[in-house]
Amino acid sequence: MMLFFKLINSSFKRNLKVYVPYLISMTMLVAINYIFKAVEINRSLKDLPSAAVTKALMQTGSTFIILVTLAFMIYVNRFLWQQRQQEMGLYSMLGMTRRNLQVLTVIEKCYLLVISLFLGILFGVIFDRLAFLGFAHLLQIDHLSQPCIEWGAVINTIVIIGGFFLILMVIDLIKLFRLNPNELWHPQQTKIAHHGKLFTFAGLLGVAVLAYAYYLTITVKPRISALTTFMTAVFLVVIGTYLIFIAGSIIVLKLLQKNKGYYYRPRHFIAVSGMLQRMEQNGASLATICLLCSSVLVILFTSLTMYAGINDTVNSFAPCDLTIITSQKLTAQQESTINSVAKKHHAHLNKPVSFTTSTPQYGYWENNRFINQGNLEKMTNQTTNTVITMSTATYNRIADKHIKLAANKALIYSPAKEHRGALQIGSQKYQATPIYNFNYYFNPSHAIYSPIFIITNKLPANTATINFTGINYHLNGSKKAHLNFENDLQYQLHLPNQAYSSRTNLRSQLTSLYGGIVFLGILISFALGITTTVVIYFKQITEGYEDQYRFKTMQQVGLSEKETTKSIHSQVLMVFMLPIVGAITNLCFAIPAIRQILIQFNFYNVRLMAIIAVSITLVLLCLYFAIYGFTTRMYRKIVEQG
Repeated sequence: MMLFFKLINSSFKRNLKVYVPYLISMTMLVAINYIFKAVEINRSLKDLPSAAVTKALMQTGSTFIILVTLAFMIYVNRFLWQQRQQEMGLYSMLGMTRRNLQVLTVIEKCYLLVISLFLGILFGVIFDRLAFLGFAHLLQIDHLSQPCIEWGAVINTIVIIGGFFLILMVIDLIKLFRLNPNELWHPQQTKIAHHGKLFTFAGLLGVAVLAYAYYLTITVKPRISALTTFMTAVFLVVIGTYLIFIAGSIIVLKLLQKNKGYYYRPRHFIAVSGMLQRMEQNGASLATICLLCSSVLVILFTSLTMYAGINDTVNSFAPCDLTIITSQKLTAQQESTINSVAKKHHAHLNKPVSFTTSTPQYGYWENNRFINQGNLEKMTNQTTNTVITMSTATYNRIADKHIKLAANKALIYSPAKEHRGALQIGSQKYQATPIYNFNYYFNPSHAIYSPIFIITNKLPANTATINFTGINYHLNGSKKAHLNFENDLQYQLHLPNQAYSSRTNLRSQLTSLYGGIVFLGILISFALGITTTVVIYFKQITEGYEDQYRFKTMQQVGLSEKETTKSIHSQVLMVFMLPIVGAITNLCFAIPAIRQILIQFNFYNVRLMAIIAVSITLVLLCLYFAIYGFTTRMYRKIVEQG
């Protein structure tokens, strides 16, 4: 048995450049798994306004991280197997039986399991408190508590990671059982690929699928089906990306090969033939890197945009501290109730703002014509907006303006999309002029459809109306005191959620929900970033060993060492750039669809979206090139050894 341990220790020392990054990555992934489980089972989360949603988010995130960890372990295990194949073959030639090799494999996996679990849980416990403080900061609460060690999370993590290592053991043992010693000693060489018509069809299909996915993202409307359309596009992007990287890139290079005037020049000949070989061997890996980077960008962009847009959403649902929507003006009894509840909680009320508008009419736009579908019960999958009409007299009073309009003129406030010129709303025709600021913009019933306000001389005949009452108040006290006052007022007035909005309560709920989404997004992005780094690292190592042979071949046919180095490094850089260019392209086409989805959450700040998109892209580019610099050093060491 001691011999097995000596062999494993010597193997670890010889392959430090493989095992150290693997163990670091596994440590981080185990730590993230522990943190998710620790947050998920934390008892103090039950006191949050959105406790059920937060727990569901953590469970979703935990499940996703578990799947990422499993995929990562299977990918790296395949690489480790390829690296150790000849070593196993040597042991076999020296007299080890298949059973000995299986025992060696089991011990090696146990080594890796124990080290990964020990370091992962240790760092998980250390950084769990930091992560929890960050989580509490995002949720803007200070009463969450976290034990030093969450033993339930420890046991759960050990069971999951232990189960995954057991799966890897079984995979390796099956491989050993099927292989004979000669196959171990002489691993399969890369075969020259022969591409037929089916391969060409796959490449063209990839272009078509990706083009259709991009078409879906830029044409999606802010409807109830927007999220479903976006998820369909995501699925198509995954398929299209793999097909393009595996088949499409090779088709392009093959076409360049057929162009004899271009191909048979020394510089182009070396570049095209070298790139062709690299894409045949690394197409799937490059597609994986591209999709991982795309996932990081989209997840961070969406979660950070939602969190940064909380104020916009709060303002649209509750333009005043207290917003009450009723079918008629508040009664004297209701006004008395408001004053008595305010006095009870020591809240000082400002003068209320009250006005009447038409009830929201649901529908959709066909060019400059709004198709009125009626009330909320009559909406369909085509529904995109609600239209609310207000008289100029009301608008002038609440906005302190002195607007005068002709009979067929109208002002229009549409934050989601600008409308101007000749418009038809139902049977009414207007010449509309857009306005860009309206402090009393509100969203009746808290619907997902973006409201559009039409300001005309008078409301259309036989129009049902609603009454808006907005009250600002001042209260010296904690956030809890504000929440108690706002909740008590809703209870005393017997108002449903659709008719009553309070800023502190709404901001608390959205912060709790969106803060959980940001926390989820950051941890998932970190896990995907680790996976991406390791995939890139092992791809560079693999290419390093393959380029040892390429260097020799190119120098044997007459190229100088300088020319050889320049040619191969330019190919490596080009291959390395393809995934990040693809990821940024995917984000650019995803943004229009994400914007349409966020419009349903009453978020219209395009400038903020652009700032967040550019910021996370620049950060990812910096990290990506840092990874490139580090992995290229390892690549050069391997090549120079040859």
